[in-house]
Amino acid sequence: MDTGVTIKPNPGVVAQTYAPSIIASPDPVATDLPAPKAVVAPTATTDARNDAPATTHETIIDPQTRELIYRVIDVQTRQVVRQVPDEALLRVRAYAQAMANGDTPVQALNQADVQV
Repeated sequence: MDTGVTIKPNPGVVAQTYAPSIIASPDPVATDLPAPKAVVAPTATTDARNDAPATTHETIIDPQTRELIYRVIDVQTRQVVRQVPDEALLRVRAYAQAMANGDTPVQALNQADVQV
């Protein structure tokens, strides 16, 4: 009984053999190209440096919700790259907390204006 779940090999397909990879010669090879158009290997290379971090992080406590906020900040532009929890979520929590304390909707909106 076949359920149709297994994959059957196709008899019309023949397995391919692959050509071995070509190994480049360490010695230069003469070409018919003029010198400005010829491709040559660079004589000296410098390693890529990755020792300076592009971002930094900071942790602060939100004064309205009293929650810990973790931010990833770009070092060069000092802009926030990522923030946990998100600013919109902080506003919703501050609004809900103000409404739970019995504030009017206008007072809750003012309370939800998170200044971080």
